[in-house]
Amino acid sequence: MFGIDFTFLFTAINLLILYFVIKKFLFKRVGGFMAERSDAIAADVERGESLRLEGERFAQEQRELLSGTYDEKKLVLEEARQQAAKEYDAIVKKAKQDAERILADVRDESVRERERLGKELRREVAALAMAAASKVIRSNMDNERNRGLVDEFISGGGAA
Repeated sequence: MFGIDFTFLFTAINLLILYFVIKKFLFKRVGGFMAERSDAIAADVERGESLRLEGERFAQEQRELLSGTYDEKKLVLEEARQQAAKEYDAIVKKAKQDAERILADVRDESVRERERLGKELRREVAALAMAAASKVIRSNMDNERNRGLVDEFISGGGAA
């Protein structure tokens, strides 16, 4: 039936020898390679986790920094608005002062001009009155009534 053949026995011994040889030389190296690979994968996973945590920390720092920058920006803008308002008020105040000074100068100049024109007008009226009076006096000096008018004009201070 089933008999043990020399070939079978030789094959079985060869397989056992081959198994021990492979186990001694190959399995250790393959096992060592697999252990190294497993350790490298575990180290990569740990490094990846630490990088992820560092990235999250960095992102949080950036959010805080941006928040601080936003607050600082608001503060700078508010200071700029206040400075602009001060400068605007100063410019408006100076413009009003300049306008008031110019108006005062114009008023003073108009008063001086009015006085000058009044004096000139009085001089011309006086000259015309004198010319007219001298013509009237020359033509009617004999008349006693005209002399009374002239005397009255002179004694009244020249006002009519």
